[in-house]
Amino acid sequence: MTFIQRLWRYMIGIAIGTMLAFFFFGSRSCTNWLPNPQVRQFLGDPGLMGDERTRCLMQCGAVTMADLRGLLEEGDIQYSKSDVRNEQESGKFYRIEQDSRAAEFVVTDTTTLVRALELPSAPSACDCP
Repeated sequence: MTFIQRLWRYMIGIAIGTMLAFFFFGSRSCTNWLPNPQVRQFLGDPGLMGDERTRCLMQCGAVTMADLRGLLEEGDIQYSKSDVRNEQESGKFYRIEQDSRAAEFVVTDTTTLVRALELPSAPSACDCP
């Protein structure tokens, strides 16, 4: 058998294998096991609750729960600024940043607490601490 025949059979095998993979797996994503989707699901499942400053900003209309959910789903998780092992004894938290917005999502027993919310420009009518 010549090299060309072997190469041809190899390419046919690759093509058949690719077609079978697309047939069995379809459009399913295989990236759900990576750390970022796991953390986002872990933080978002129990529900979000804001600290005093976050609730004050929500009452003023500077931020909504949809904004917090969007930051959680689309923001970048900053593991270097997070305390995922609870070494500071202040609770396990993840810092998530997107554009000029940032927040810390603290894991509690029943909910996820949003604290240290940073907005590019909070309305001047809000007198939040």
